[in-house]
Amino acid sequence: MTNLRILQLMENEIHTIERGAFQDLLALERLRINNNRLRHLPDGLFGNMPNLLRLDLSHNQLEIVGRKTLRGVTTLKNLQLDNNQITCIDELALRGLSNLEILTLNNNNLTSLAKDIFEDMYWLRTLRLSDNNLICDCHLAWLARWLRRYPRLALYTRCFSPHHLKGQNVADLHDQEFKCSGLVERPTGECLSEPQCPHPCRCADGIVDCQEKALTKVPDHLPEGTTELRLEQNQVTEISAKAFFPYKRMSRIDLSKNQITKIAADAFQGLTSLTSLVLYGNKIKDLPAGVFYGLTSLQLLLLNANEISCIRRDTFKDLHSLNLLSLYDNNIQSLANGTFDFLKSIQTLHLARNPFICDCNLRWLAEYLHRNPIETSGARCDTPKRMQRRRIEALKDEKFKCKGVEEYRTRLAGECLIDNACPNGCSCEGTIVDCSGRSLKEIPKDIPMYTTELLLSDNDLGRLKSDGLFGRLPNLQKLDLRRSKITGIEENTFEGCSRLSELLLSENKIHEVHNKMFAGLGNLKTLSLYDNQITCVMPGSFDALTSLHSLNLLYNPFNCNCHLAWFAEWLRKRNLSSGSPRCYSPPRVKDVQIYELPHHEFKCTSESEQGCLGDNYCPPKCTCTGTVVRCSRVRLKEIPRGIPAETSELYLDVNEIPVIHGNRLSHLKSLTRLDLSNNQIQVLSNFTFANLSKLSTLIISYNKLQCIERDALAGLTSLRIISLHGNDISMVPEGAFADLQSITHLAVGANPFYCDCSLKWLADWVKRDYVEPGTARCAEPHNMRDKLLLTTPASAFVCKGHISYEILSKCNACYSFPCANSGTCEALPQRKYVCRCAPGFHGQSCQHMIDACFGNPCRNGGTCKVMEEGRFSCHCPPGYTGDRCETDINDCLNNKCENNATCVDLIQSYECHCQPGFMGEYCETKIPFCTLEYNPCQNGAHCVNIITDYKCECLPGYSGENCSVNVDDCVNNICQNGATCIDGVNDYVCKCPGDLTGKYCEIAPMVAMLYPQTSPCQHHDCKNGICFQPMGSNDYVCKCAPGYSGKVQCSLHILI
Repeated sequence: MTNLRILQLMENEIHTIERGAFQDLLALERLRINNNRLRHLPDGLFGNMPNLLRLDLSHNQLEIVGRKTLRGVTTLKNLQLDNNQITCIDELALRGLSNLEILTLNNNNLTSLAKDIFEDMYWLRTLRLSDNNLICDCHLAWLARWLRRYPRLALYTRCFSPHHLKGQNVADLHDQEFKCSGLVERPTGECLSEPQCPHPCRCADGIVDCQEKALTKVPDHLPEGTTELRLEQNQVTEISAKAFFPYKRMSRIDLSKNQITKIAADAFQGLTSLTSLVLYGNKIKDLPAGVFYGLTSLQLLLLNANEISCIRRDTFKDLHSLNLLSLYDNNIQSLANGTFDFLKSIQTLHLARNPFICDCNLRWLAEYLHRNPIETSGARCDTPKRMQRRRIEALKDEKFKCKGVEEYRTRLAGECLIDNACPNGCSCEGTIVDCSGRSLKEIPKDIPMYTTELLLSDNDLGRLKSDGLFGRLPNLQKLDLRRSKITGIEENTFEGCSRLSELLLSENKIHEVHNKMFAGLGNLKTLSLYDNQITCVMPGSFDALTSLHSLNLLYNPFNCNCHLAWFAEWLRKRNLSSGSPRCYSPPRVKDVQIYELPHHEFKCTSESEQGCLGDNYCPPKCTCTGTVVRCSRVRLKEIPRGIPAETSELYLDVNEIPVIHGNRLSHLKSLTRLDLSNNQIQVLSNFTFANLSKLSTLIISYNKLQCIERDALAGLTSLRIISLHGNDISMVPEGAFADLQSITHLAVGANPFYCDCSLKWLADWVKRDYVEPGTARCAEPHNMRDKLLLTTPASAFVCKGHISYEILSKCNACYSFPCANSGTCEALPQRKYVCRCAPGFHGQSCQHMIDACFGNPCRNGGTCKVMEEGRFSCHCPPGYTGDRCETDINDCLNNKCENNATCVDLIQSYECHCQPGFMGEYCETKIPFCTLEYNPCQNGAHCVNIITDYKCECLPGYSGENCSVNVDDCVNNICQNGATCIDGVNDYVCKCPGDLTGKYCEIAPMVAMLYPQTSPCQHHDCKNGICFQPMGSNDYVCKCAPGYSGKVQCSLHILI
């Protein structure tokens, strides 16, 4: 860094700068070390900075500017030393700084300055000396003369003493006012930059003795030649980084019997001469990696009587010279094989009073102690039970065994990973931990790190917290949380659980999936959220699950509104296996698979429809800071939905809220303060705050509150302050404050209380603990007006006469008699009511008379007639009966149908459907088939009587039941050359076009003319067909008409 020009180290916690730290910064021009904790600077620290122009050392704890502190910085123009604790500046400290333009020494503890210390600063334009402890005696007279010569420098430099000059400007004093008594010696002007013996210690012959001085930290500065530091029996809590680094000669440090809990990893760095380190009797729990590195001369190390729980394998790596090591009386459960291999010179080892787990992983220690009998304190086993209280060195190697999961607990002892035992109430087999069905309210904190499967089903876990629990289970692969009443999962709950591949969350009460719920689960392959109460999924919720191939979201009431459209697209792209979720609402898409629903079907019908709120949701118009939600003065008409569950303070004051919806607050289990003042609330309903067991302050002052129901404040066992001041409350039911066990302040002033016998209980209640300050007064009855509840005798609260309906109606709206026309009023919660109307009336207040005939209730053309009390009657048309003419009169009851005929009911009549063979109005006449009077056969057909019916035998050419249909003989005609077939009776005629001739129009005119006598067909024998001469043939063939065959003459009749 030889080319570095600017170095800024300000606003850190630097307390020590070693000699030579800046020796290579030859090009440095600006150096800022202000706002640190420096108390001492080594001589010549800036000597290798020939180009330094600006040096800022302000706002530190420097005490001395020595002769050699600033040596070598001759080019310096700006030096800032203000706001330190400087008591002395050596007379030669600033000599040579002839280029200095700015020097600040204000806000220090200077009492004097060496004569003419500023004399060589020819370019000085800014000098600050104010706020010091200057003693204006004869030794400082020179400064007054110098300041008068340079009136623009060191303004407001004032005397601190003697008393008669205190506060006066030094420049205003004359020489004769600077006096010295004969007892005061002239200062030498020399400051020793070498740190002195730290207060209140004693120093002699290289030994710094700070025993029993109530010190809370190791002194920041010691004499450079210190060889022994004695700090035992103090209150030191921490050994900071490089605490002893400058003291290369240090050979012994004693920090025993302090309160040390933390040691920096490099606390003892550089102590190559250290031979003895005593740390016993502290509260050290952990020895950081490398804490003893480099202590090659160490011979004695006492760590006994601490709380050390583990020793890393290489903790004693460089301690080749160590003779005695004491780990006696700690909390060490196991030691890794090889822990003592580096101790080549060890002669004595103390390991007793540690809870050693004597399993297979500690077998090496028994072997080591058999080979090296150096353990003299009698170390014993603590667990397992079969080994308890037995001396380690006396046990045979084969006694050190591992059963079940014992091996996993201590196998990583050398990495300070002593695992937990199987959690209380759970069972462990191999690496599977089963805590299912234990009614657990929270997941045990001591789950072993070796766990690969954690079974937590069938518990009562509620909301899973992001407390780092799963991040401490690096081997977890399967997590079963089914049926554990889980209501939600905080952000990053599973962070660090990188090997988890299967997560089962089915059959719980999760309402939504937010986008940080599964953060950190990059290896998750199977996720089941089957049968929860999930209505929405926040975009990006599954983005972290890059290995996911099975996702089960069946049986969840998904709301397929516009906020879920993205999810359908995501499901189509991922093509995951397992259950496909379906819509539950809105009704038009219920039970449709989400991935099948097109994008345009995901609709929001109002602006109030919300998607997933997530853990960081803050209601609209509100501000959320930590767990405090402020919704004041934003004109809210109702308590917002989705207030964060962890809210501790909720401010809803100065709004327009008329009703407290308990379901908007019931999930706020951590709420301690609720402010609903200055709203429009009229009624406190029963059990509104029942779930707010931690609420300590409730403010509902200055509303329109006129009614408190009996159990409105039930469940508020932690409530200390309640304000109902400035409302319209007249009566409070006895027992309304029964659950207020912690109440200390009750504000109910400015309410028009009706002080009769029903309020006597409240007067007694406020007198018992004086929780009401004496502002609540009676308004009625007249003889109690303006009397205080707190001081009025209980005997004065008596019942005389009737309470006005105006007061009674404040809680019971029925006393305002809203039901008209003799209707009966039934009171409901929230000062609502329902009217039971008298016959003949309807409406919310029974204000409407019923028109019984409205909508014509009579059917089948009946006429409605209004009767008394809203009743009606129907006058039915002929053929109908019943209250509403709904019944057709059955005319078949007395029918005259004969011969098994069927009667069919008609309107005011009937008809008979006859059996075959009968006729007549009543089927009374047998039909005379095939007689002259009844012969349906036509076209000469023969009628045959078959008793119950008849049969017609048709002549050729006719068909049908009565032979009335002429058979179409043209269906199979053989008319040729486009001739038209004309149907006849059992025959047809071909009407030939043009000059064609022949029965079937088969003879062309040209042929007849040219070959009148030569055609074979001129003399054919075809009887039932036509003659046809094939091409290239001298003979003819007969083409038979339908119904005939025969190779030559078509003479054979075919019977079909």
